[in-house]
Amino acid sequence: MGFRVETVAMESTGVYWIPLFQILETPSFEVKLVNAHLVKTLPDRITDVLDCQ
Repeated sequence: MGFRVETVAMESTGVYWIPLFQILETPSFEVKLVNAHLVKTLPDRITDVLDCQ
């Protein structure tokens, strides 16, 4: 299966997100840094339990 990922959204957690963000920040990807508190208020969001199935 080949997936063509174009956009990556990630939450900032301490300083741990910075290296991954820098690696992904290329013309190949659109990287979005999102606020975890705002994401939790979105309707129909996917939880880790739903995402892993």
